[in-house]
Amino acid sequence: MRAGFNGRLEKYRILAIKNNLKNGEILDVGCADGVMAQALAPHFKYITAIDGSAELIAKARKLKLKNVDFICTLFEEFKPKEKFDSVILSDILEHVSNPVALLRLARHWLKADGRVVLLCPNANSIHRQIGVLAGLIKDVHDLNSTDKKVGHRRVYDIARLKKDIAKAGLRVKKVGGMFFKPLANDQMDELDDSVVEAFYQIGKSLPPDYLTEIYVQCGK
Repeated sequence: MRAGFNGRLEKYRILAIKNNLKNGEILDVGCADGVMAQALAPHFKYITAIDGSAELIAKARKLKLKNVDFICTLFEEFKPKEKFDSVILSDILEHVSNPVALLRLARHWLKADGRVVLLCPNANSIHRQIGVLAGLIKDVHDLNSTDKKVGHRRVYDIARLKKDIAKAGLRVKKVGGMFFKPLANDQMDELDDSVVEAFYQIGKSLPPDYLTEIYVQCGK
């Protein structure tokens, strides 16, 4: 589980992913300590969850989930015997050195009628736009202190994300946004759960361009 407000956002990320998956064989890429897989396991047939960290995979295996296979492997070395109905890329593309290469791998792992469901931070989030106006960053795509702390290499807006998806040979089927976040993480983390939930609910009626994370469902 992530620390601070990022951890509080996790349940909303899981909902966004869950509502866009196709049931069947699911691949969770960059599964970390298994929080996503644990939440999805009761609702889906079978999940293969991969991560390059032996420490995190060891922690995930302690969850003892009957329908989840946790595998320690680098993305580029993963060679499954079967293809998947859904491939999850949740908060991964902003971290990797070559996101298009990873998207191409995801396409390769996918069945002909399958879905890649990805989610990542949104450069145009209101809190980043406020950061520009306040002089904290020069451009919404700049890496702020939180981005650098968690190892982000880039921040996508919807247009840039669509370009990388197209380069990988995937087709966008659905685009959405998740959670209205007007303040920085440490400020948001001081709010009561009821207020945080209200920000999530009001985000449902706002354009995805302004929300803190964007998700895309795509296919071959």
